[in-house]
Amino acid sequence: MLAKDRRLYKLENTMKEIIKKLGSLSVPLISGIVVALIWANMSYDSYYKFVYTEFLGGISFHFLVNDVFLVLFFGSVCVEIVHGVAPGGNLYPIRNTVSNLLGALGGVLLPIAIFFILNHFIGKPEYTNGWAIPTATDVAISLLFAQMIFGKKHPAFTFLLLLAIADDVVGLVIIALFYPDPQFPVDPRWLSLVFAAIVIAWLMNKHKIRNYWFYLSISVLAWIGLHEANMHPSLALVFIIPFIPHNENDENKYGRNELDHFEQDFQPIVDYGLFFFGLSNAGVEFSSICNLTLIIFISLLFGKTFGIYLMVKFAGLLSFKIHRAITNADLLIIGMTAGIGLTVSLFIAEIAYTDIVTAASAKMGALFSLFNGVIALTVAKSWQYLAHRKK
Repeated sequence: MLAKDRRLYKLENTMKEIIKKLGSLSVPLISGIVVALIWANMSYDSYYKFVYTEFLGGISFHFLVNDVFLVLFFGSVCVEIVHGVAPGGNLYPIRNTVSNLLGALGGVLLPIAIFFILNHFIGKPEYTNGWAIPTATDVAISLLFAQMIFGKKHPAFTFLLLLAIADDVVGLVIIALFYPDPQFPVDPRWLSLVFAAIVIAWLMNKHKIRNYWFYLSISVLAWIGLHEANMHPSLALVFIIPFIPHNENDENKYGRNELDHFEQDFQPIVDYGLFFFGLSNAGVEFSSICNLTLIIFISLLFGKTFGIYLMVKFAGLLSFKIHRAITNADLLIIGMTAGIGLTVSLFIAEIAYTDIVTAASAKMGALFSLFNGVIALTVAKSWQYLAHRKK
């Protein structure tokens, strides 16, 4: 009996490790994208009906994913930012990460510039609102390719991690400020609920209320405020996460604080919930490919690659150095890898355009950015092969 219990315990742990590994490799997200693409190209009408048909008082599958589930996704992104800027975190103190921050800035500004230049020559005026699509970096998939290229212990991997975290901060700000619902103007009166939620969360933190469920319940107030203000409610948890106890003094006997518990409990839900995000947002027909698709793809590939490279070099002129083990070639590879926009790019494409056909073309550009990782991997292996032959 004991032997049987040990086998069951071992099997259970093995399954947990497999589930965790698949989630960390973004398998659910990629699977959702593949299913959506196949479904949309085989029967777009049935796909569209499944995603957008309203039920239960006007709620659709698309609404549940993009306005409800993404609250947890952006919340998990914010957790990484909070950990990064905390004492002992990867971004602490900020002065030691100036190169990363400037690199992230270059990886945002140059893609925007390339987008507008290309759109002027080969695009259309109605494409303009998608300028932010090529500013995003998909942290999970970019790091997956970086791990294959450099390995986790190489300074280039850490450099990309810090850069991607900084990029997430910029992305959240862009979504909040520049992409309200185009059909309904922002109603700032409702933002008072968001402010109230922040104040309540701060008071709970000040009075040492630990359980993260209390904080999650307050985020509902922020969600309602953003939704009624005609802004994106998916950002609701971003305003609350920083107040969930996460200092060393808040740790329990297992060395974890409430923010760690939140991350641990919800990470599998976020990882596997991305299957439904891919299913809900990636269902576009290949016939949607047009110049906008090319504009976004090129803006991500060349904008990220050279924007990051040039800005980091500029930081070097200001005496902000990077690790000596990171070569110029490594820096270019980092930029290419950061050119995988995917998740956030898909989300921005969805909210940037009211026209379904235009949005579909933009989404194809975001989907094609996956090839930037393949390009980075191919270039890196080619350089490694050539370097080996010269020895």
